[in-house]
Amino acid sequence: MNTQKIIAPLLMLVCFWAAGCSVKKEDTPVQSQQRTQLQEQQRIAAQTAQTYKAMDNAALLQKLSEQSARQKEPFNSLAYRELVTRKDVDSGSLVALINGKKNGDSLLPLLLLRKLDEKTYSQIPVEVRASVLTDALQRSKTFNSWGLPNFYLEDASKALLECGKSADPALRRMLSDTRPAPVFGGKEHMVYERYKYRLCDYALFFLKRIQGDAKFELPMPPSDRDSLIKALPM
Repeated sequence: MNTQKIIAPLLMLVCFWAAGCSVKKEDTPVQSQQRTQLQEQQRIAAQTAQTYKAMDNAALLQKLSEQSARQKEPFNSLAYRELVTRKDVDSGSLVALINGKKNGDSLLPLLLLRKLDEKTYSQIPVEVRASVLTDALQRSKTFNSWGLPNFYLEDASKALLECGKSADPALRRMLSDTRPAPVFGGKEHMVYERYKYRLCDYALFFLKRIQGDAKFELPMPPSDRDSLIKALPM
């Protein structure tokens, strides 16, 4: 048998197959436009991050205050994300921002101080901390800053639970507020769609935990949560 006559066509077939596999499929016009838009968004995001990195602490604290008043989440605040990496942030400046408003507008400075300087944070009267946190909760339009009861809690929720009974009166006032408490994000929004969280549900969850029920979880049917709200001791 002439092996060369067999091998040669096989080699040609292999080369043809390899060449065909290496051909890159061209993007459609829509895909090309989407790719360009994504690249531009990434470029702007990287450029903005570098701008914040170049700022001094005073400028960043100003940005932090502005973004807090706009109800930016910690993970969506470029000022917070940059400041939390720095070791030379003046705790006194954060305290001044908190005391200057003592409401939900100073949520980000409060959470940043809790992260960077626990000792100074603990010296802020618990009533002030509770006022900032409960006001921010009540005014929230989306609730990603708080997490998802039964699943995970963000720093704002943990700080609120630390306030204990100081948060009780404000939370009780929220028990009658049934407006939706939506969250964004793929998986988070799916959980929200299952539970249909409301502001009163967050208040119920925090109150039960503060009252000592460390394992309390919200039942899925809203009617069951309404029954628990009615049964709360006044």
